[in-house]
Amino acid sequence: MPGIVNPKGPGKSKPRIRPSMFKDRVNPVDYMKYDTRFSCEDCTHFDETKTLCTIGYDTSHHLKATQNHQYELAGNMAFCRFIEIV
Repeated sequence: MPGIVNPKGPGKSKPRIRPSMFKDRVNPVDYMKYDTRFSCEDCTHFDETKTLCTIGYDTSHHLKATQNHQYELAGNMAFCRFIEIV
């Protein structure tokens, strides 16, 4: 009796265990015009000394350097849905 069958077929990549990060499209005019707060460094839940989110979320996708790099590559960003700005 076989194990779990890959719905994509034999030899294909395995299905994702969890969904990928949703990234929002950012208008270039808005990005250049407004001083938008969008990264972990702008959030009250971010501990700068440990580079960790105090709620426990993964910060790797939401750090300012990562966000800027993602925007320059694809014009989108992975906004944190729990950001609280001071």
